[in-house]
Amino acid sequence: MLVVNLVVAGLFWFWVKPWVDNPTRFSDVSIWLRPLLLLTILSAVISLSFVLLKNARLWKILISVVVSLPFLFFFGFDTYYLLAVVLAILLHLYADSNIQAEVNERTAVNVRLIMQRGLSMIIMPLLIMVSFAYFSSSSVQLSAKKKQLPPTISLVVETTVNNFLGDQIKQLPPSEQKQAKSQIVSQVLNQMTQFLGPYFKYMPPILAFGLFLVLEGLSFIFVWLAVLLAMLIFWALKKSGFIRIRLVQKEAEELEF
Repeated sequence: MLVVNLVVAGLFWFWVKPWVDNPTRFSDVSIWLRPLLLLTILSAVISLSFVLLKNARLWKILISVVVSLPFLFFFGFDTYYLLAVVLAILLHLYADSNIQAEVNERTAVNVRLIMQRGLSMIIMPLLIMVSFAYFSSSSVQLSAKKKQLPPTISLVVETTVNNFLGDQIKQLPPSEQKQAKSQIVSQVLNQMTQFLGPYFKYMPPILAFGLFLVLEGLSFIFVWLAVLLAMLIFWALKKSGFIRIRLVQKEAEELEF
């Protein structure tokens, strides 16, 4: 299991790095699709490992460490990164306690409910680590030092101008459309730069926190995709005989009044 988690985590962080460094991280499907798919696979693999290892706490800590090692390898051993790794281990242990509680409370194995109980806390630290990597990325830090808006914001402004003023710009002669669009975008960016001038030193943490909020807001998609994948993997392992379900007697509490 350690090897499987290491391989999947290595591929995930390998594709996260160009996504973090690329200014078109949201608009270019080829950039964000692979990290999304690997995040789904990695979350499903981690959660299934926690289920199958039951009470082997040390092995689960090792899995969390193994998942974090490629992150440090690709982004470096920065203090913030080490704090993110420690936070990831703690949150993964909390996710495991939720998973084990769901397993122990049920009389029948329901993979969907078991996965849902812990996946949000498995995915969250991965998103935090991604946000930390974005915070320390050269493009964000350089923009703060030069007091320039990051390329991502420029793309957002350009897209917004196209959406709101596209029809009006199209009424101009073709030779003037590009120039008019460029002037409007430039004016908006200049006004934003002047307004944010005194606050540029706070830009990296603000952008990193904003990225985390966006990713966390979309995490329900990752959870459901990971649940479906975990159910498929569990079914395949059960069919192959790698895992079995046996009947045991359990005592249950009953409330009296």
